[in-house]
Amino acid sequence: MGIQDLFDDTEVEETSSEGRREMDRVPDGSYKAVVTDFSVFNTESGDYYVSWWFEVTQGPASGAQLQSFSSVGPNSIKFIKRSVKTVIGKFPSWNEMFDEGTGRTGVVRNKVVGADVQITQKTNNSKGKDYVNVYIDKTISAQPKAKKPAPVQDIEDEVDVDDLF
Repeated sequence: MGIQDLFDDTEVEETSSEGRREMDRVPDGSYKAVVTDFSVFNTESGDYYVSWWFEVTQGPASGAQLQSFSSVGPNSIKFIKRSVKTVIGKFPSWNEMFDEGTGRTGVVRNKVVGADVQITQKTNNSKGKDYVNVYIDKTISAQPKAKKPAPVQDIEDEVDVDDLF
């Protein structure tokens, strides 16, 4: 079974709830954030990974950069699919996640980057090592739509000089 079949065939039940970048350290808890980056990539050995980057937008940790990173495999696919659905409103297919033709992140990237979300960071300690996990709780607002430019005033339109001061 290939990665596409494994990804597409993994059932997920809904729940209610180039240089190396370094994640900032913040206390565990919930934060309002914006999705600043999303990527799906593979290594030469054929392993696939999903990476989300968030920037905290409110509170004392405002500006902090947090990351959710996981390999794509039988134990993580449900988590990945639920996270993407939280932001875009539906479970993604593998072709939406990763474009095999180009070897790059698929169209899902355009749907998640820019979304305002609530995330929760939880740190677990196992055998003396801290593992930081970042979860997407909910979408606060979808990707912002481009603002319409202000209408350009026609040169022939009269301008009241008093309005300028």
